Amino acid sequence: MTDINTDLYTFKFFIQRIEEFGSVINEKNAFVQTTAFFNKTIVYEGIIRVRFNDYGIFPFPEDLSRADIPVSVKRKMAAEMKRYIKPQKKYL
Repeated sequence: MTDINTDLYTFKFFIQRIEEFGSVINEKNAFVQTTAFFNKTIVYEGIIRVRFNDYGIFPFPEDLSRADIPVSVKRKMAAEMKRYIKPQKKYL
């Protein structure tokens, strides 16, 4: 089995819109326009929903599974998405 060098993959994120829920834990859904690049070539483009609240940031697994990229890259994309949203969370 060959190892995949996930360092060659880069990502671009943009929050398109936010849906708020009237819950006590400040739960919201972000619709994130996501582009994944492999050596500057687009390998995935789409919208991934991310639910966040007072306790954490959680990308929707079904949206991640639709991406036709290796599983290790999906994990990296989810981690990078959390890093992208975290500093903006209190302003959304």
